[in-house]
Amino acid sequence: MESFAKSLSYDFTYLRQEFLAILTNFTEELRLEKFQNALGKRLIKQIQSQINQILTRLDADFVLVVIGDFKRGKSTFINALLGEAIVTTDVLPETVTINHIQYGSEHKFYICLTDGGQIQLTKEELKSEQLNQILAQLPQPISHLTIETPNQWLRGLRLVDTPGTGDIFKRFDRQVHTYLLQADAVVFVSSALAPFAESEQAFLQMSVIPQDFPKVFFILNRMDDIRTDPEAARLLNGTYKKISNLFPNPQLFGISALDEFCRIQSLSRPNHACAATLETAFQEFRQCLEQTIRLQRDLIQLDRATDHTDQMLQEMEDSLLLLRNAMQADRERLSRVISQCEDPTSELFGKVAQHIKLMKNEINQLSDQACQWMNEFLNRIDNEAIASIHKFKIEDIKRHFQFFLTNSLREAIDKCLAVHKPTIFASYQKAQKAIFAEFKNLTNVSSIEDTVEQKTGANHEYSGTNTGTFQILSDCDTSTFIADLIIRQIQDLKTARQNVNYQQKLQMVLPDFKLAIIKEIRLLYENIATKIEQQIENAYSQDIETSLSVMQQAQEVCAQEAQTVTATNEALQEALSILHHARQQLKVLKQKLCSEDMLETVSQ
Repeated sequence: MESFAKSLSYDFTYLRQEFLAILTNFTEELRLEKFQNALGKRLIKQIQSQINQILTRLDADFVLVVIGDFKRGKSTFINALLGEAIVTTDVLPETVTINHIQYGSEHKFYICLTDGGQIQLTKEELKSEQLNQILAQLPQPISHLTIETPNQWLRGLRLVDTPGTGDIFKRFDRQVHTYLLQADAVVFVSSALAPFAESEQAFLQMSVIPQDFPKVFFILNRMDDIRTDPEAARLLNGTYKKISNLFPNPQLFGISALDEFCRIQSLSRPNHACAATLETAFQEFRQCLEQTIRLQRDLIQLDRATDHTDQMLQEMEDSLLLLRNAMQADRERLSRVISQCEDPTSELFGKVAQHIKLMKNEINQLSDQACQWMNEFLNRIDNEAIASIHKFKIEDIKRHFQFFLTNSLREAIDKCLAVHKPTIFASYQKAQKAIFAEFKNLTNVSSIEDTVEQKTGANHEYSGTNTGTFQILSDCDTSTFIADLIIRQIQDLKTARQNVNYQQKLQMVLPDFKLAIIKEIRLLYENIATKIEQQIENAYSQDIETSLSVMQQAQEVCAQEAQTVTATNEALQEALSILHHARQQLKVLKQKLCSEDMLETVSQ
């Protein structure tokens, strides 16, 4: 008998209703008085707030976040995508902002402050010089810049233009992390001149992969600088292999945003020989992006909402397990655990301080090695660069030497940090594991200890350790302090009229310059150690505070009549069963959403 292959597909409207029904049923069950009493008002309120955020996000505009390193052509890319000069490309590091670009009936520009205030701007005021002056006079820090424009392509869409990733970690790390949590899809822009450098790959690994986006588009921009088709093919193949190590079957597009913008605006194209190829490449990307946004946007938003809901239920389950285990523990032991967590002078916190001190000492010791390397490097600068400086014209020396010295020192210090990064990670992880092990070593309440350790250490070991430490190391802006040092040490050298005088003066200030560099390097490593210390303290303090609240609730319940304790235990067990059922329903829904047949049905 001949068999026929059948494909399975689902109606999106039905899947959306299925998701809403899961949330509605779960919420209604939690409203029962027995769960309100057992779980406590704090946890119930927190869950309801998270559910409201998920539902609001499900009905909001599709959020497309554009990220990438500084000077990768993101602004030109956005202008090419929209077909007009919406975002200024005249950007300096000190004037970068996070830009929200959305549909509006007319062109409007607003600076949005962190306290909710808004300041309307003209288009001329968006240029670097004027914007820098305005930003310097703001009464509150800036949250983002909102750009409204009557561009039909933006209907139902919010485009988020982020600063370069090098700057993200300095001033916008928390905001960008929030945007990534809220994003429905991501466009990551790199440059054909420096395709997906190590720092870019690290950013993807630490900040993008954990979000598990249904759609990430990879852009290799500035392909107009590649002169031959074979060279372009080799570049794209090599880049594809790099990205494939992080993202299976990535969507990579080699484009020229500048060429596309010039084509739309009828301007001279940057590479006439490749104009047709570049136009085709950008159109292929545009078609793929529009298909995602126009045809799959609802599916992607529902997929993201499902992930966020499952994460919320997982956190709730952890809290309920801790509460149940705490209620089953011996009261005296439970009190001792609570006392240890509450008292900052307890033996527990004393040992925590010892582990942090050891970690800081290990990181600070790395500065000794860095200082040794830098001393050797500065000796090379003296013996090779300064010793031969008399061979060059004084005008060229005055114009270029300061920049050469700044870049050389910055690269040297960055290499020191790169070499020490694995050691810093290892020291951090060792301290973190030791700290959370103390909760087990100092108590005898195994059920509570294990849950506390699981609830705190395990989660942060994966997400907090690597991501946070990567952000701290990326926050080390060596360019500024090196430039300041050079200006302070050799500011009078431009008055030298003879090459010999310039060389002699450089050699005279070099010893003091070495001391200043060594001092700054030690401060740099001390700051890294201090920031990681703060990160560890924040990580365990927040989780212990949550766990402490649950254990205190268990203590209060256990102090009541036996009938109340029994009822609470029964309610907790039932709540866990409800949670498990809801998560199973989400798992089935997720499988439907990830179905290739579903994607094909939506795309038609």
